[in-house]
Amino acid sequence: MRLADDHAGEHAAELSTLAYSAFMNMALRGLSYLPYRLRRSGLRLTFVCLRPILASYVTDRMVNIFAAILASSRRESRLFTYRKLRHDMVALSEWMALGRRSTGGLTRDISHLSTDFGDDLTWLASQRGAVIGTLHFGPYALGLAWLIRRYFNDHKIIIFKNEDSRDESRAIARLKDIGADVEFVSPKALAELPRITREIRQGAVAIIMVDMPPQIGRTDAFDLLGRPVSIATGAVDLAALARAPLMLLRTREGVKGDRVEIGEIFDIGRQDDESRARAASRVTRFIADTIHHYPEQWHMWERFDEYVRDHKRAAA
Repeated sequence: MRLADDHAGEHAAELSTLAYSAFMNMALRGLSYLPYRLRRSGLRLTFVCLRPILASYVTDRMVNIFAAILASSRRESRLFTYRKLRHDMVALSEWMALGRRSTGGLTRDISHLSTDFGDDLTWLASQRGAVIGTLHFGPYALGLAWLIRRYFNDHKIIIFKNEDSRDESRAIARLKDIGADVEFVSPKALAELPRITREIRQGAVAIIMVDMPPQIGRTDAFDLLGRPVSIATGAVDLAALARAPLMLLRTREGVKGDRVEIGEIFDIGRQDDESRARAASRVTRFIADTIHHYPEQWHMWERFDEYVRDHKRAAA
C-alpha cells in the first residue's frame, strides 16, 4: 500500500511540474511582448495565480535540499524556493522579451536599468580590449542588452554562452538588431581561443559567465555557503592571455528598477601561477559574496550538485 502511495505521489508531482511548466511558458510568452513595467506587473500577477500549482510543484524534497544548503528551517526554505522561482520567471521573461520586443521597445526597456558605476564602465570602454565576467543572476539578459547598447556599441562583442533554448537563440539574433557586432561562442570552443585572444587585443570585448560548473579548462575551489565547491575560471586565463582588464559585473533585480553593479576591475598581471591564483580568488570571492547576499536571484541552483561533485572528484 505504501509503495502505491509513493507512486501516486510521484505521479502527482510530475503532473504538477508539467502543469507549472506549460502554464508558465504560455504566460511568459504573452508577457514578453509588453513594455518593461507592464511585463513586471504581469509577472507578479501571474506568480500569484500560479500559487495553487506551485504548492504542489514545490515538493518536500526540494524544500529539504534548500534547507540543507542554506542551513535554514523548512519554512524559510519553502519561502526561499518561492522567491527563487519568481526570479527565475523574471530572467526567462527577459530572454523572451529580448527576442520579441521591437528595437524601439528594447531601447525603452533598458532605460529602466541604472548603475552607480558609469565612470568605471566608461573607462573600460575606452580600453583597447576587455573581458567582462558576469553571472547567471538576476535579469542578466536585459543587463547584457543595456551594457552593449549603452557602453560598447562601437566594439566587437564576443559572448561565451551556450544557446540553451529557442528563446535564447532568438534573443541572440536580436542583439545584432540594436546595432552591435555580436558573436556568440560556445564555452567549449577551445579551437577558437587564439583568434578570440587576438580580437580582444585588437579592441574586442569578451563577455563570459564566471559561475559555470567545471566542464572544460582550469577550475578553482572555494567555499560557497559553507560547502567546498569547484568552478570553471576560464575568464582569468582569457584575460591573462589577452593582456586585458577583467571586470566582474552582475545585474540585480530591484523594486524600483534593475541595477547593474560592479565587483572589481583588475589586470591579471604576469602569466604565472601566483598571479593567476590571486585573480581566481577575486573572481570566486565575487561569486560567493553575490550568492550569499542574494541567493534567490542566482539561476544555477538546479546544477548545484555539479559544483560539489566536481570538487570531490578533483580532491580525490
